[in-house]
Amino acid sequence: MMFMTEKLFLEDQYKNEFEAAITNVENNRVVLNKTCFYPEGGGQPGDRGEINGVRVIDTKKEGNNIFHIVEVNPGFKVDDKIMGRIDWNRRYKLMRMHTAAHLLSSIINKRTGAMISGNQLEEDKSRIDFNLEVFDKEKVNGFVEEANQILKKNIEVNSYYMNREEAEKTPDIFRLMKAFPEDIKSIRIVEIAGVDKQADGGTHVKNLNEVGKIEILKFENKGKNNRRLYFKLAE
Repeated sequence: MMFMTEKLFLEDQYKNEFEAAITNVENNRVVLNKTCFYPEGGGQPGDRGEINGVRVIDTKKEGNNIFHIVEVNPGFKVDDKIMGRIDWNRRYKLMRMHTAAHLLSSIINKRTGAMISGNQLEEDKSRIDFNLEVFDKEKVNGFVEEANQILKKNIEVNSYYMNREEAEKTPDIFRLMKAFPEDIKSIRIVEIAGVDKQADGGTHVKNLNEVGKIEILKFENKGKNNRRLYFKLAE
């Protein structure tokens, strides 16, 4: 029997170790009753780390359960108690990247009306795709500079839930062209205070002053109305 995994990473995004119990094991796929490991989704990679010293090489979500993909068959059994630890350095880099992506996409959306058609976060570089016919590089450089000026400020980043009906009254909350599934009735909002609100299920820093400076790596045309921007963060 499978149980819903409690998502500790949504309660405290800075919590990096935890105790839990195993609810299911399928070869090298382990399900826990609760976890700090973020599962791949929304352009953010799944967390890595270890469970009882066994390396977790990826984390996936299927239905209500989160599967921790371990390096070797660990011999775990249902009801075993474990200690889990995420790779915090990697997670924190992804948190910084994710918050930076929200800020930058918000500015581009406000200045051009472009929606996000795709994104992928990585530790060293990330990309955002925009549904935009013309990609004026000079203007985009200006948007990045605007974002970097905001990043210098002491602005909090918070998350909370909003019922779907209320959220849909604020269209700007939904930046992705791909719609949220209809069965999701409670929408998690990530808000950069006074700057941006977006529907999002990922992990973020608490304050913009943790992000660093955004640096553009390159631009690409990926189709008739699809423009891609790669960026990194300076330490």
